[in-house]
Amino acid sequence: MMERPGCPITGNTSPHPFMKVSDRFGPNCSEQWQLVRDPESGLIYLSPRPDETEIATYYPSVFYDPHLSITSTRTFRDKLYLAFRNIVLKKKASLIEKSGPPLTSSSKILEVGCSTGELLDMLRRRNGIPPENCLGFEKNSRSASHARNAFGLTINNTDFCDRSLAERFDRIIFWHTLEHIHRINETLDKAAQCLGPKGAMVVALPNAGSFDATLYGKYWVAWDAPRHLYHFTPATLGKLLNRHGLEITSMHPFIPDTFYNCIYSGENIRREKGGSAFPHIARGLIQGMRSAVAGTQNNELSSTLVYTVHRSGSQP
Repeated sequence: MMERPGCPITGNTSPHPFMKVSDRFGPNCSEQWQLVRDPESGLIYLSPRPDETEIATYYPSVFYDPHLSITSTRTFRDKLYLAFRNIVLKKKASLIEKSGPPLTSSSKILEVGCSTGELLDMLRRRNGIPPENCLGFEKNSRSASHARNAFGLTINNTDFCDRSLAERFDRIIFWHTLEHIHRINETLDKAAQCLGPKGAMVVALPNAGSFDATLYGKYWVAWDAPRHLYHFTPATLGKLLNRHGLEITSMHPFIPDTFYNCIYSGENIRREKGGSAFPHIARGLIQGMRSAVAGTQNNELSSTLVYTVHRSGSQP
């Protein structure tokens, strides 16, 4: 069932058409999804969109990169992605650790959308945190089972909004998760309530105002319709967070995503227009370097941004 949401920042239900994009996992490029822009806040989002009961059908584990750990048959491309992901995990963990006071064995960590659990487990091991102090939410049942069985983590297979939590957490992580969430205001309300007095939220998001989003237009892989419901810039994310008593206190480019986005945006072009893979990969690497330089010179042009978020006024 399709739904037409209002803007989560303004509540406006009369957005302007922005762009039509294809599903990169669809059988062909003929099915188009409509992106719209709220005229007041500037937020870009998907409308109409599949509702919460239907969206799972658009996450094929066999193809969707966050869930590759649970696939039994892997292509060379999949193996390359997983090897690269394991290297990048350390960079992610380091950014999360530096976002607030040092993590210790008594720290508590919550990750919403933890996929197969590798990031949560790495943070646990690097900081000597017992498994019972780490909590994950993952709606894909196979990925949640993998995280439990492989790492001994406590993983809820329910929606974050539907679980009552008494704990307060030192880190709450939304790593490429917030853009997928239907009940985004309810989720942020709950996350703010669960944040400890000195705790920090870490939110990683594609940047709709990035150099490569402009360069690739409708082929930009991070539009990822219909899985990505919202497309933030620093300005629009700041407006949404302010509604929940939260504020961005710092933001950093995440360069590895830049090359991923450029290479697979090129693959989207090849998928529609044809041609051999190698020239598109080569061009993707070149464009990735251009985009990385642009993002280094100006954070607001970065392909992916990692935001540190605190309660409003809680930071000096």
